[in-house]
Amino acid sequence: MLRRRSFPPPPTGAVARLAGSALRLAQTVAASRWVRWGFVAVAVLAGAGALAPHRHAIAESVRQIGAGAVLASSAAAVAGLAATLQAWRATLAGLGSDLPTAKAAKVFFVGQLGKYIPGSVWPIVAQAELARAYAIPRHRSSTAALLTMLLSLAAGLLTAATTVPVALAGQDVRYWWLLAAVPVIAAALHPRLVNAALAATLRIIRRPPLARPFPARAVLTAIGWSVGSWLLFGIHIWLLLAPLADDPGKALTVSVGGFALAWCAGFLLVIAPAGVGARDVVLIALLTTQAGSAEATAVALLSRAVMTAADLLLAGAVALPARRAQPSPNRDAAI
Repeated sequence: MLRRRSFPPPPTGAVARLAGSALRLAQTVAASRWVRWGFVAVAVLAGAGALAPHRHAIAESVRQIGAGAVLASSAAAVAGLAATLQAWRATLAGLGSDLPTAKAAKVFFVGQLGKYIPGSVWPIVAQAELARAYAIPRHRSSTAALLTMLLSLAAGLLTAATTVPVALAGQDVRYWWLLAAVPVIAAALHPRLVNAALAATLRIIRRPPLARPFPARAVLTAIGWSVGSWLLFGIHIWLLLAPLADDPGKALTVSVGGFALAWCAGFLLVIAPAGVGARDVVLIALLTTQAGSAEATAVALLSRAVMTAADLLLAGAVALPARRAQPSPNRDAAI
């Protein structure tokens, strides 16, 4: 007779306690309105400061690629961020809070500035505090932020795994292993596995469990918007690369998969703000299959400037009107 296998409980050691304590401490500190405004200022300065040493190289890249291509790339980047917002909205709605787009944008785009501060916890904390203005519990908005990141990561890996090996077939065999990851990633996105992984994560970081299972429709909707965002982000790279590439058509597929794979590498390096370093190395390595090393480096650098400008533009566009609007019921929770 087969014995029923028992699984060990989720880890409750020092690492898990430290993660939960750090999140609770950060949320307590962020409850101050002045601290939140300081957070925005630090994030803006950090984003701008990371680009400042490269301003001359960025200006030269603009001259080389052309202002028209840069403007078109910026529009694609903004559209990609808007698609990411919709993925977050779908996730939040699946958890029980259906926030209108205008209000969701105020929470999401301002909160996203936290990715320019070292440590991946800051966007989660910022969104949790900003969402309190709309009567959304901290644990629900922080769970939505965490789950959106994980689903976006899975969608990014799926996008990269289905494009990079095909685009580089016959040119670079190092990426063929990505094709083997496609069925694994697809299976991992099954709603039952998503709920099991989320429940385990919440236990590890000592957050309240879900009141109800995360619905399959929300998983599919969030994944759909996330894949759409990766396509748009890839187009933003392609618009910069096409004037320099030997084969603009092939460069499109490499741009889509390359940016997705590079972002996932940057995300996994949690100690670097906005994936600095790892993302650029991976992206340049892939873009050099379509253009020279100097041109690929120029595109990667200009891409970071475009994405940073898009983040700041959208955050400013939604935050400034909020200051002129009528005070919300929870005034201290709004920026």
